[in-house]
Amino acid sequence: MSAWRLWAAALLLQVSAAEALAEPELCYVLDGILFLYGIVLTILYCRLKFMTRRALQEKAKKGLSTEHQETYEMLQHKA
Repeated sequence: MSAWRLWAAALLLQVSAAEALAEPELCYVLDGILFLYGIVLTILYCRLKFMTRRALQEKAKKGLSTEHQETYEMLQHKA
């Protein structure tokens, strides 16, 4: 594991900061991609939250349905 860290440190020392700033257009493209990614994840998260909330509400109301029940039912005595 330390050999991997040593190799990564040597690689980072080879790249100067000026080379990274040579193409700002690349940064703009990456920023745009990350921005869209954040929006998509936010939309999916909100959609998931609303779907689970709606499912819980429908589940709670399901027991209150009286479509197949008569208004008055006969009571049965326990023997």
